[in-house]
Amino acid sequence: MSVFQPVRDSASALDQRVVIYIRDLVESGQLVAGERLPAERDLASQLGVSRTALREALHTLAALGLVELRHGRGVFITGGSTAATAQRLSASLGVADHVARLHELFEIRRVLEGSAAGWAAERATPAQIAEMRAVLDEARQACTLSHLDYAVVGQLDARFHALVAGSAANRTLTLLMATLLTELGVARGHSLKIPGRVARSIAQHDAIVAAIVAHDTSLARGRMLEHLDDVESDILRVEKSAED
Repeated sequence: MSVFQPVRDSASALDQRVVIYIRDLVESGQLVAGERLPAERDLASQLGVSRTALREALHTLAALGLVELRHGRGVFITGGSTAATAQRLSASLGVADHVARLHELFEIRRVLEGSAAGWAAERATPAQIAEMRAVLDEARQACTLSHLDYAVVGQLDARFHALVAGSAANRTLTLLMATLLTELGVARGHSLKIPGRVARSIAQHDAIVAAIVAHDTSLARGRMLEHLDDVESDILRVEKSAED
């Protein structure tokens, strides 16, 4: 039986859904490095999409480094999952290099998420804003429990940032953010355990949403950058203290 099944998701453009679907197959190990994908016509048929949508998805996957398009030979899975790649990278780096890597990731976050917040202030729908608020309400509720579940709070934190990116109505940015948030997973788990970090993040997220609701692009961008600066400062302080 083929690993590929028809892609159905009316809320997303087909090429975007194909990218996420194939990426998830790689992440779960159902597709492995070196494996060749079916021919374009066959794969499009199995996924239930047009060949045009499939081609767009494959080019995006190539840009993300998950597949390689070999002229005359086909499409091959390249480096395995983004999570596995991040783990191998972290394992191969010394502490100093790890700190430098985190700084690089936050530099990219500022570029992507600063723009995303500004665009969200222009383009976010009422439903998207309501979902952001619901995530923040869940995070606040989690903080009232006697035992704070950092895994749950971390998921909600990542979901909030993904929602802001999705509200920017830029599919490429959304996909890049998905990869970036995967790489930041371990660092996020550590940072949320810093005393006061969760409460500050929720308050800063609230401020970002308020700017989006006000359709103030400059303010939304500025508040996102202030939030990222604060989070990076906390993470790097912990990482550097570990080095000492």
